[in-house]
Amino acid sequence: MTSRKHLPGWPVILLSMLVALGIIAMGVFFYVRAQNVLEQQLRGHLTSIAAASALSIDGDAIDFINIASDVDNSIYVETIKHLQQLRLQTGVRFAYILRRTDDPNNLAFVADADAALTPQQLDVNGNGRVDADEEAGYPGELYDISDNIMLQNEAFSHPVADPNITIDQWGLLVSGYAPIYRSDGTVSAVLGIDMRAEEFFRQSRRIFTPEAMGVVLITAFAAAAGIIASWEHRRTSMLKRINNERSGLLRLTFHQLGEPLTIMKWSLETLREETQSEELKKIVDEHVLCMDEGLGRLNSIIDTLQLAEKVDLNTLEYLPLPSSLRALIDNAVNEWSSSLQAHKLKMNVRMKDDVILPMDTTLIQLVLRQILVNAIEYSDENSTVDIIVKPGRTSVEIAISDTGCGIPTKDMEHLFEKYRRAGNAHLKKPDGNGLGLYIAKGIIEKAGGHIWAESQVKKGTTVHFTLPM
Repeated sequence: MTSRKHLPGWPVILLSMLVALGIIAMGVFFYVRAQNVLEQQLRGHLTSIAAASALSIDGDAIDFINIASDVDNSIYVETIKHLQQLRLQTGVRFAYILRRTDDPNNLAFVADADAALTPQQLDVNGNGRVDADEEAGYPGELYDISDNIMLQNEAFSHPVADPNITIDQWGLLVSGYAPIYRSDGTVSAVLGIDMRAEEFFRQSRRIFTPEAMGVVLITAFAAAAGIIASWEHRRTSMLKRINNERSGLLRLTFHQLGEPLTIMKWSLETLREETQSEELKKIVDEHVLCMDEGLGRLNSIIDTLQLAEKVDLNTLEYLPLPSSLRALIDNAVNEWSSSLQAHKLKMNVRMKDDVILPMDTTLIQLVLRQILVNAIEYSDENSTVDIIVKPGRTSVEIAISDTGCGIPTKDMEHLFEKYRRAGNAHLKKPDGNGLGLYIAKGIIEKAGGHIWAESQVKKGTTVHFTLPM
């Protein structure tokens, strides 16, 4: 009795077909892509040759070559020699110079390297005579560009190559162009060069040998496996990060909200116990102030968390209006004057002239506030906090510098990350939340600026940020 063999099921067959089709499609894609890359390299090489060669041609001199009788002109003779030398050195098939005419669909020849060839050399088809399409272009002779988009405009403004390869009696050619400038910077004419493209096509057909195809298939399977592994690693890392942030947020909430709530609870209990006391009013006033302080801190924490969430979700609304930077900084200095006195600090503002620029003053004030809070709280007594304004051409830089405890080098790369604080920050400020600079970075980047910091332990910190003008 013979045993029956189990044939693959339809899902397996379908999967095999899909894999086979995918491999075939990948091979076709790489083949087409390789041809496109080779053509781009050819055009880039051609454009570079045209640009470099155009620089060696005197635009003022060729202005004297205009009509057929100018072929006896010494400038024309030197120009033809130059084009012929260019052709010999670079291996291009044709080299010529064209200038604009009153007709946008026609250019006029200035010079053509073929003018240096003999009739036998010009007879490409070998019929014993020089046909009209084999003749060199002479000064003033018109050249129809109605089908050539590049010569109609772009070639007179910057080096460029034709997007398509031309096939004619001379074979496969690709053309490149570059403007020729006068001494005053205006364009006198355009240099055109044509290069053979057959060799590049032969190379493209040799790209996919069986060995190369095998390497491509192995690489493709390895890349697919790597992508799957990378995706899985990224997904795992993202889940771990979310869990860490959630845990950090919960710890932060319990730590930050616990103390203000304790203050209010203690104050309320004291009020209840002392309601019959003769000093009731004094006690009520005192504890109401305590509750106000606790509530203020609670509101500040909630506002900070909400701003951090907006930065996270990229929903922060930045509404710039033309505003005075000096007024903004003066407001910040006035706001923190009492805090400066309490910490025995001085503030020095270095700003020559006022700068008017578009900014959201509420949010930029918040950035200044956060950086100044850090500068004040982490500075030693009898030191100075500097605010330095440096206007530039496209942006203005504001630097806030202190001579405080500084930030360890290992913490600098994480300074603007969420919930991150310097390792020595708790020595000066035990209850920080690690969100201030993260929010400041989000606001500055939303404004189109950049923020960074420089610091040395025991020497101080400078926070820089820019705002676009």
